[in-house]
Amino acid sequence: MTTQILIEKITQAKKIAEVLDPKDLKGSYRTAVKLLHPDVCALPQAATALIRLNELKAIFEHGKLYKDDAGEMRAKEKSVSFTGLPSLLKMSHANYRKLKNLNSEAASQFHRYLPKSLELGGDLIANFSHRAVPLSGLTLPQKHVNWILSRMLEVCSWMAQEGYVHCGINPESVFVVPETHGVILGSFYHMSLEDGRLRTISAKYKNWYAPEIFKEKRAITTIDIELCKRTAAYLLGDKSGVGVKLRKTHNRDFIDFLLNSHTDTFECYRDYRNLLKRNFDNKFHPLSL
Repeated sequence: MTTQILIEKITQAKKIAEVLDPKDLKGSYRTAVKLLHPDVCALPQAATALIRLNELKAIFEHGKLYKDDAGEMRAKEKSVSFTGLPSLLKMSHANYRKLKNLNSEAASQFHRYLPKSLELGGDLIANFSHRAVPLSGLTLPQKHVNWILSRMLEVCSWMAQEGYVHCGINPESVFVVPETHGVILGSFYHMSLEDGRLRTISAKYKNWYAPEIFKEKRAITTIDIELCKRTAAYLLGDKSGVGVKLRKTHNRDFIDFLLNSHTDTFECYRDYRNLLKRNFDNKFHPLSL
């Protein structure tokens, strides 16, 4: 491989395996560094490529760092470690166990929306069956947001059927699985029984909750519906989650759906599926992250 080709591969790479040999990571890394080192390579892009290569290697070894409701989370390809407030970590673990232990017919079908395991030690470690990427920081085309929102509404409908409200759907709590076109809920800090007392919310996304929530302080399914919609607007490029400005650039029917109110998760999901049929094709669109 020539140095120029190596630089181009590093520049375009989203993960270390696209550049280096996973079977000999140390050896292929040393070879790449020798080619790109400023004492050897005079190509102007070499220094930037070397920095990017080291970033990809650090993410592979230690995970990519994000901030969430409890503190920090480091996401690797098939796992994520959560650190921060012990009380929230314990609550997330306990709520996960409640969902994992459900044995209804619906629960058996929806376990795929949960981590394969969630282990509480010093940190809280979530393990996945496939590579899973947090929605945090992502901006995606409409065709991908379509199915991600569908999955989020579907899993919230299941939780409502079981009598729970997640209360913390946001870009840090939802992971997308490119391989299967699925989503996984990664944290459960604020989960409550439906119509129970709402004890905590996501402080970072406080403005995503309807004002009446702070007066009533009840866990109602409307919370999850609206947080799903806000997350969809975020993914389309409106990081405020409001979505109004997207009317000028995106499908009007879709944006109106995000802005309109729904009080029932099943009706909301049904209306959304009908919207997709009216406005979009039913093709599978591979997602590369």
